[in-house]
Amino acid sequence: MGYLKIILSKSACQFIKNKNIEDVTFKLMEFRVASCCVGIIKEIEPIYTAPKDASGYRYCQVDGFHIFISRKIRILGPLKLTTEGLWNKRLFLSGAAAPP
Repeated sequence: MGYLKIILSKSACQFIKNKNIEDVTFKLMEFRVASCCVGIIKEIEPIYTAPKDASGYRYCQVDGFHIFISRKIRILGPLKLTTEGLWNKRLFLSGAAAPP
């Protein structure tokens, strides 16, 4: 994939300003579920720091804000940074998914 473009929603801009966030890393997390037929659950987790080694990440800068996306995460369509959650808000990357 060439140039990476991400659109920021109004809620994401407000969240970033309120929390004084400069960097966000979207990392693929894998959880093994012992007593379940699913086996491994994969989730995209936002971490509000830059990765120590950025070689395994795609990079984009939007309005002075640095975004790192794990290369393991599938890009499905246009990327948009929004928020999710009612009480415990966090950033969410729409247009991306965990691999099967």
